[in-house]
Amino acid sequence: MAKRGTSAMVGPARAFGSFRLRGALISCIALFLFLPDLSAHLQTGNVDQTSRLIAEGRAALERGEFGVARSFFMKVLEARPDDVTAHTYLGVIADRLGDLAEAERHFARAAQLAPTSAAARTNYGVVLYKRGRSQEAAVEFEAALKLDAERVAALINLAQIRFTEGTRASLEQARGLFERAYRLAPDGAIGRALVIIGLRLGERERAAAAYQEYAARFASDNAEESASLGKALLEAELFAEAANELERAVRLEPKNVEAILWLAQAYLGLNDVQKAGRTLETAVARGFDQAPIYALLAEVYERSGHPENAIPAMRLAIARAPQVEAYWFRYAMLLTDTQAPGAALIRLNEALQRFPRSARLWFAFGMANFKLNKNAEAAQAFERALECEPGFVPALAYLALTRVEVGQYAEAVKLFEKTLALNDHLAIVHYLLADTLLKQNAEPRRVEEHLKRAIELDRSFAPARLALGKLYMREERWAEAAEALERAVEIEPDRAEAYYQLGRAYARLKRTEEARAVLQKFKLLSERQKEQEQRERREIVQRLANVRF
Repeated sequence: MAKRGTSAMVGPARAFGSFRLRGALISCIALFLFLPDLSAHLQTGNVDQTSRLIAEGRAALERGEFGVARSFFMKVLEARPDDVTAHTYLGVIADRLGDLAEAERHFARAAQLAPTSAAARTNYGVVLYKRGRSQEAAVEFEAALKLDAERVAALINLAQIRFTEGTRASLEQARGLFERAYRLAPDGAIGRALVIIGLRLGERERAAAAYQEYAARFASDNAEESASLGKALLEAELFAEAANELERAVRLEPKNVEAILWLAQAYLGLNDVQKAGRTLETAVARGFDQAPIYALLAEVYERSGHPENAIPAMRLAIARAPQVEAYWFRYAMLLTDTQAPGAALIRLNEALQRFPRSARLWFAFGMANFKLNKNAEAAQAFERALECEPGFVPALAYLALTRVEVGQYAEAVKLFEKTLALNDHLAIVHYLLADTLLKQNAEPRRVEEHLKRAIELDRSFAPARLALGKLYMREERWAEAAEALERAVEIEPDRAEAYYQLGRAYARLKRTEEARAVLQKFKLLSERQKEQEQRERREIVQRLANVRF
């Protein structure tokens, strides 16, 4: 008979919202884990009446004849009221029949009679936890571990109590207990638990390492477990690990639409647009006709540079779930981004009849008008969005842009500042605020502060570096100007104005040959300057759109 085991653990489960382990502790008390050794009762050639009753009772229990088994063990207690074995069996029977109060009575008595038995203390802890008394249960498991530091069931059950408490300290304690159990009896459920704890603690590298260990040693044949673990890894942006686990989930349960969607999202996280598209297109070909499939497929087509496919896919999503406001919004933005803002306005009028108080839809309405150069209509739409949701950052930022368009710089500055008060991590808004302050001839240090913040938040944002270089040149800070402009040229080597300004900075620094070289480059690019200016405006608008949520 095995002294220790791991089947008392219920492993990690669904990872929707917060992570958790499925179930409370154990669903039932496994006989081979917790029952006492019968050798004391069944000595060869010396089997007394009590031992025979216990053997008969156990045989009946193993056949599932609970009533018969109970009668045998009750007869034992009539003769020997303090028989630990009989109390343990009666506790098991009561647990199986769902009578937790009766189970507690017998397990408590067994633990009282055998306080140095790790098995008895473990059994008592289990029933206490089932009755909602987790702290008392933890005391029993701790006592069992003091008696037997290698009792795997006690390690696992105490670990789950600490896991459920959910604090950083308790999660770290849970991990230590699970690791001890894993060393003694490696098990897939414990391996999954160690991955989930790493995710809960925000330790992505440690979670990834735990997953690699788990995946190398255990291949789950449970589709739900694989899907849940894959979703948890996806939420932590461990895309390669998520894809590996979700591929298994889909193989095990090909009809699991959620797992298919999560797998496609994991591929997108890996920038493998082709695999994401193939996954979703295969699902459609197999008859999956759900709106989320088409909505994600639209995103895949958009990212792969095929808006002509993305638009009809989004239309199919709306046809299957017209009650989902987000689909209308994405459809309108797709139309706007593909130079069809007029069509977007038609669809948005339909959508706003369904969702008249949607800040997002009013925002999209403003965006479409903004693309059509209808500044007044755009401003009105952004104001409507703010009426629906006063702290809606995208609408505030775009409303500020409409003020810039008509030269209302002071009002634009206030709106940009209000936007940053709500979210200071928007590089594009810091840049736009700095640009507007320059139009007001504001104090240079204030402009510099916002340009530096924009660069800090997005080091690849060339327009902010170009603007900072030009600001330094105004102040005759030529060396700093050259450094900022050099980075702008590195990031965007075809931006003509950056070469022009850099040539001027080099000339002031007496770096004549370098100045001549970059100005020559400027001449080669200057013929495309108008096209670049238009592209830059589109980029500014698109960057602002990309941070809307």
